[in-house]
Amino acid sequence: MAANIKKCCKLTAAAFIVSTFFLLCADRLARPDSNPHRPVELFQQPNHQCIDLVENNSTTVQGRIKTILLWNAPQRPEVVIFGTGHDAFVQRGCPVSDCELVNSPYQYPGRSVESYDAIVFNINDQFGVGSRRPYADGNQRPATQRYVFLTQEPPPALVDQNLAQYRNYFNWTMTYRMDSDVRLLYGRIRPKPSAPKTMGETEVRMKESTRQLMLNKRKITRRKKKEKKLVAAMISHCTTDGQREQYVKQLKKHVKVDVFGWCDDDGLGSGLRCDTHELLTSTPECYNMLDSNYKFYLSFENAICQDYVTEKFFHIMSLRDIVPVVYGGADYAQLAPGHSYIDALQFEPKQLAAYLEMLAANETLYNEYLWWKDDYTVEAGLEQMVRHGFCDLCRKLHVDNERIKSHPSLFPKWHPGRCSRPTYKLKKSPKKFPFLK
Repeated sequence: MAANIKKCCKLTAAAFIVSTFFLLCADRLARPDSNPHRPVELFQQPNHQCIDLVENNSTTVQGRIKTILLWNAPQRPEVVIFGTGHDAFVQRGCPVSDCELVNSPYQYPGRSVESYDAIVFNINDQFGVGSRRPYADGNQRPATQRYVFLTQEPPPALVDQNLAQYRNYFNWTMTYRMDSDVRLLYGRIRPKPSAPKTMGETEVRMKESTRQLMLNKRKITRRKKKEKKLVAAMISHCTTDGQREQYVKQLKKHVKVDVFGWCDDDGLGSGLRCDTHELLTSTPECYNMLDSNYKFYLSFENAICQDYVTEKFFHIMSLRDIVPVVYGGADYAQLAPGHSYIDALQFEPKQLAAYLEMLAANETLYNEYLWWKDDYTVEAGLEQMVRHGFCDLCRKLHVDNERIKSHPSLFPKWHPGRCSRPTYKLKKSPKKFPFLK
């Protein structure tokens, strides 16, 4: 009898430990970062222990299929690329895949709007919510249904959407901002195990990598006598809120810049074209051409807004032998390894031209900007964006047991006035080359 009691106690204790562990894992997945502006997932390895538990024992956390309705814009590339239905989450390898994506209220006319766990509103420069809204017939919105504000666009592109009208309307945000409820990032840069962890290790690694790069390039140069051009850019929006076109025009007065695109008027374009894709901004062949022919690329955003950094940066970072020159409002130091890019906003155009020419003439200094290539991996493009975004949305629907909240107003964060419109006449000239000691 005593032995049976002892065995029963052991089983009870074991069950308590296991159940507590699952609750802690679920809580960790659901809990927001205490500092939402710090991109933790970019430079810290994910908690595979909890993720593995979700994958291997999915019914413990997930339960039934969560349904997600796309209220508008089913033809947008991010939707087309991810796919619809339950299979899309399985095929994309989502850690939590028990979700179904329906791309329009008209896909299943017999299914009531009340039945969906989340409704996603894709707000952008082409589509808005408009006057057609759920429950216009007077039916009551379920208390547990989440409204999701999705956008890839910066505030100036949404000025016609009148976001001030949506008070306590949206429960979650799904955007490129680091403080979003679900992050929809244009790219990610992750360290490999070999990546340096201290400043001292970084300096040593930079010297080693630069030396090896120079040796490798000299071997290639002996076989290929091809000299790379200096600077290129691909520009599709000829007039922008961030006034990048004005910076490029000023830069072109001091150095040759090959501008690909359709902005040939008013001295911006160069009459050059690069193939585009119906779903992607440019073809892989186009990026490979840039990598083979140019030393620098102008990763200039069309708006200078908090956290707004697009494929213009991440695609170039994913290449092997070209250095991005950035122009945007993101904290690039939190997104990328040190000394891997050049910030144009730290220079006047004339100074930037001189700096780029100096780097191009000095093989050692130029290759120092490529030191990190073997120690980090780069994810870029819409495919990774939507995979992470919708997988994370699915997981959040399953594990977020917090009280249903709503955003009082999106307008303070998405007001166009929060973005910068710089001028290029600095009151005080910076150091000639701020990156050189």
